Amino acid sequence: MIKSLLLIAILVAPSGIVFGQGSPVPRWADSALTKTGFWAGYDYTSRLNPEVAYGDLDGDGLWDVAFGIVDKGGRRHGVVIVNQIDRSVHILGAGQPLGNGRNEFANWGLAELLGYRAGVRVWDRRLSGWFVWNGRTYAWVPDSE
Repeated sequence: MIKSLLLIAILVAPSGIVFGQGSPVPRWADSALTKTGFWAGYDYTSRLNPEVAYGDLDGDGLWDVAFGIVDKGGRRHGVVIVNQIDRSVHILGAGQPLGNGRNEFANWGLAELLGYRAGVRVWDRRLSGWFVWNGRTYAWVPDSE
């Protein structure tokens, strides 16, 4: 009886997280992605072990979310970022031009910039650099040689 009540409590307790497309997504991010029609053209890089990272990417003091994605048409890799403050959606790679002559990347992570915000760190054998918020969008900044 106690196990049944515990299971019911777990199933109905609000968590602030929803399961969008098979993986935990914050409610605000799932809503923004759904409104833009994102799920029609993109998917997670992996449904079993999706790449998800949180950090203050736009310097507003709120944690934004980044997911590893692929475009459904060409299976090109990239990242989608949802800024928490305005729910804006930014697709980096995954078939979209990066500003460096490429349209995909597979290796990425969030790393601290200037001690108060994060950037998207990209690396592979042909390119390495950062995507950083410039006040309007995420701009590509290559590593210096």
